[in-house]
Amino acid sequence: MPATNDKAALRRRVREAFPGSAARDAESALICRHVLEWEVYRTAKVIGGYMPMAHEADVTAILLDALKQGKTLLLPRCGRKPDMVFHRVQSLEELVPGAYGLLEPAPDAPVAEPGCIDLLLTPLEALTPDGWRLGKGGGYYDHLLQAHDLMTLGVALSWQWVEALPLESWDRPLRAAADRSGIRLFE
Repeated sequence: MPATNDKAALRRRVREAFPGSAARDAESALICRHVLEWEVYRTAKVIGGYMPMAHEADVTAILLDALKQGKTLLLPRCGRKPDMVFHRVQSLEELVPGAYGLLEPAPDAPVAEPGCIDLLLTPLEALTPDGWRLGKGGGYYDHLLQAHDLMTLGVALSWQWVEALPLESWDRPLRAAADRSGIRLFE
């Protein structure tokens, strides 16, 4: 997809390219398989995840595997922009409706320090071949990544790859990405 200097326009173009839930689900299954086989995931003890929106890669299989394997699973609760707090989750059934219509940990779920995350699955709107991520515009992940040096894994569907993004001083590149082809390291 061509580059644009307008982040809002780029978000719209990527969302308009969304081919539907069947394509999303098929690619998500491949992506999850690659992540589950990846050595970094297999050795990680603490996984930071996210509950996907309808147009994002569905990482639910990874979250369920992390719980099954006895890993610590942390999921975010979004507060006032750009505040995002990670909570420990024992089961996806304990999640409650939260910000932006997403399922989140309950407010009383145990809070966890994001610096302990071994692997952070990172949602995105768009991603460049050199690891620059475009989020939804709330600054939640930008704020988190400024404060913590984490092993970030962008989870990208094929229509989310773009040539370039307009970058801001607070942007941080991801360390790796997972897509239908496998795992790509940016460092």
